[in-house]
Amino acid sequence: MTAPPLRSELSVVLAALPPEALDTLLSMGGQLMGAHVLHVSLVASTATGVEITWHRTWANPDVPVEAASALQAVAFSQNGCTGTLNFALSPAAPAAADLERRAQQLWTALLEQLAWHAERLTLRQAHDQLGAVVQAAPLAVYALTLEGWVKQWNRAAEDTFSVSQAQTMGRRLDDGLLSAAFASLRRSAARSHSPMAPQQPHLTGAEREALAVTLRAAPVPGGLVGTAQRLSVEEVQALYTRQQLALLESVLAHANDSVLITEAEPIDQPGPRIVYANAAFIQTTGYTLEDVLGQTPRILQSSRTDRQVLDRIRYALTHWQSIEVELVNARKDGSEFWVELSIAPVADATGHYTHWISIQRDITERKQFAEHLDRERAQVLELAARNRPPSEVLARLLGTVERQFAGRRAALVLPGKPPQVFTVQGEAQAQDQRLWLAGETRAADLNPAAWRQPFGRPHTGGTGLLVVQGSGAHLPNVDERVQLAAAAQLAALVIDRYDAQAALEYQALYDALTGLPNRTFFERQLGAALQHAQRSGEAVTVGLMDLDRFKLINDTLGHSVGDALLQQVALRLRGVLGPHRHLARLGGDEFLFWWAGEGDVSPISATAEHLMEAFREPFLLAEREVFMRPSLGFSVFPHAGSRVEQLVQQADSAMYQAKRRGGGYALYAAQGQEPLAAITLESALHRALERQEFVLQYQPQWQAQSGELSGVEALLRWQHPELGLVPPDQFIPLAEVTGLIVPIGAWVLQQACVQAAAWLDAAPDLRMAVNLSARQFQQPDLIDTVTWALETSGLPPHHLELELTESMLMQVVEARETLGRLKALGVRVAVDDFGTGYSNLAYLKQYPIDSLKIDRSFTAGVGGNQASAPQAEALMQAIIQLAHALNLEVTVEGVETREQLDTVRRLGGEYIQGYFTGRPQAAQQVTGQLAARLPTSS
Repeated sequence: MTAPPLRSELSVVLAALPPEALDTLLSMGGQLMGAHVLHVSLVASTATGVEITWHRTWANPDVPVEAASALQAVAFSQNGCTGTLNFALSPAAPAAADLERRAQQLWTALLEQLAWHAERLTLRQAHDQLGAVVQAAPLAVYALTLEGWVKQWNRAAEDTFSVSQAQTMGRRLDDGLLSAAFASLRRSAARSHSPMAPQQPHLTGAEREALAVTLRAAPVPGGLVGTAQRLSVEEVQALYTRQQLALLESVLAHANDSVLITEAEPIDQPGPRIVYANAAFIQTTGYTLEDVLGQTPRILQSSRTDRQVLDRIRYALTHWQSIEVELVNARKDGSEFWVELSIAPVADATGHYTHWISIQRDITERKQFAEHLDRERAQVLELAARNRPPSEVLARLLGTVERQFAGRRAALVLPGKPPQVFTVQGEAQAQDQRLWLAGETRAADLNPAAWRQPFGRPHTGGTGLLVVQGSGAHLPNVDERVQLAAAAQLAALVIDRYDAQAALEYQALYDALTGLPNRTFFERQLGAALQHAQRSGEAVTVGLMDLDRFKLINDTLGHSVGDALLQQVALRLRGVLGPHRHLARLGGDEFLFWWAGEGDVSPISATAEHLMEAFREPFLLAEREVFMRPSLGFSVFPHAGSRVEQLVQQADSAMYQAKRRGGGYALYAAQGQEPLAAITLESALHRALERQEFVLQYQPQWQAQSGELSGVEALLRWQHPELGLVPPDQFIPLAEVTGLIVPIGAWVLQQACVQAAAWLDAAPDLRMAVNLSARQFQQPDLIDTVTWALETSGLPPHHLELELTESMLMQVVEARETLGRLKALGVRVAVDDFGTGYSNLAYLKQYPIDSLKIDRSFTAGVGGNQASAPQAEALMQAIIQLAHALNLEVTVEGVETREQLDTVRRLGGEYIQGYFTGRPQAAQQVTGQLAARLPTSS
């Protein structure tokens, strides 16, 4: 048997071999040989001739000493080593031949053990040498397990990372940034058996200065080994530059836009050459990189490329300026496409321009959409110009949007109460609106599938919303947002046009003050109703209403108050007539209305009564309560006229008939049935004064207690040569409306004063009472008129008593001043028809008044057997007591029975007037009664 060769010098092995190193082998060999004692001695010489010995003895404890044989010796020599085996055999030892063989086997085994120890020694020496090299190496060396335990950390690593071996060996690193860098390397080592890519972490911290290193590593079983090298400032800058270039290259390579880099010059022919083109450029144009490198961007020009745009580019290049343009380019195959081109110069560190970089974005789809949108816009606007219904025009627009965004539905939402929703089917009904309105109010993150594009409506200042819904949850990209905004802008333009048209139509057809239809719209509606009525045979009723004494409101309280009154009147009329009867404002204080289906007198009267009832409540104007009285006229198709103008004129004629009666309403009667036409009466009224057709009658006024004649009231009568005696309620309202009441009133005042002066000799205490109209009271020359009448007649002022209604006093702003000037003349002032106008009694103490005249409506209920007589008597008593408390005299009008006369006397009224004590009569009749006296009792 041959022993293995030794890899180390045997003397070195023996010198390093521990005494107990071969005990196991000796025990096995001794037992194999049946020895009692086994002693091994090994000798080896060094290179210098020095002998190194090693010996070891083994004794078998199981063999008694006295049983052992004498010592025997066997010598061996091999591989420069000599040895001797000395042994004493036990009685059970093998035969001599077998013993020699076993001794030889033991020797071979000893040499194998020595070879193994020599191998270990060689490895240890190599390890120590490598460790010394690593520790002495100027480059930082480290070794890590896959779990992060540090197995090697040389002195250079201590210096590089400022972390000692004591802090690292056999531990995990607790330095955050360094641990993170090593962790990345460990993950790479666990995935691959190849060296990892270098890392360049920047290590900073409170306990170390900023540090940039390059870490390199390679995997080993169970971990990795690597080096670390500190980088200089220049190296860091170079590294950063390489990283930025690599990043830029990656960005350009993966960019969606085409990127070209050219030399800076020459600007002119042949132009700067291309030095770089990214993948997007290759894909977009069809050129290969070999096709374009060294060429100029002129290869992209097309026959459709705008020369003016090229001139702008050339100007920018010659002036080293950036520029953005849109132009047509050509691909390698000749097909054309639109691009959005941005060109910018690139300068080096010295400021010298070295290159041009151009970025091109394909906008062909956007341009095609713009052309498509222009065509759609033209078609939509054409529909709008032809005044097609808004729902049809907007449906056409929304159809374009839905074709543009395939798979999605579109709608337009216009806020309001209720909101309007338009779809491709037209204006959505209530049940279909909920889908879109819910999407409108829902937060975008809860309904990401809905795209919303708001838009403004400049004409009205309103807003709108274009809603596009679909199953996809992605948000619109840039081009889609542009398309949404364009569609919304077109919708705003269309809607704004209809808004403007609607506003113009409203201005043309509606009254700006009240919001009611005007006469044009009224006649249009009435004309259509008459055409339908002619076919169906149903009746159509036309009404016209006028406000009595409206001019007085304008003249006394101002036009703004008059406007407010008209607005309130419009609201009341709307409330009475309801939605099925059509109301309009004719102009001024006149209102028109019509309805179909009811042409009998009863429904017309009921409507008129309801309208009159609406005016019994006062209007609140400028913190004043104002009572107004309407006059109403009605005409009915087909009983009267058959044309719009004719029916309105007939209603107007009936309204004047009602006004002549003092208000209320009248139904137009056919020609021959109406006794007095308003236009005929007005014409005759203008000439009545100059023709001396007016006469005065006088109604006596008596002292209630003594029965003496105290005065008379002058009452105007019109003796028309053809019409006969015209009642006052037919011509006085007309005189008020036309303004003729002013000269007529002046004539009445002058004639009454002359007559009173003529009676003074027979009745020195007689008073002449004259009524003043509202229009007379507001005349600036009223004081002059009264003064002239007194002076020309010679009547002392205290014999003249001017009667004014309480409504007149409350509505005339200058009432107090005017009354003061009248009192300064010495004229008496009486409030006529007291209790029928304002309920505000404050004026009784504020104005210089001498007496009250209780209206006949109060007198009618007293002095009889009616159930309401006690209440009526109590009310009259209260008025009389109120007047006396204010030092005012009381005249009770409407005394028509003995019982009423007795009641007035009993209640303490000073004066009475009425048919029971004297009707209106001519002056000659009154002259005969100047000395008369009423009976003092029944």
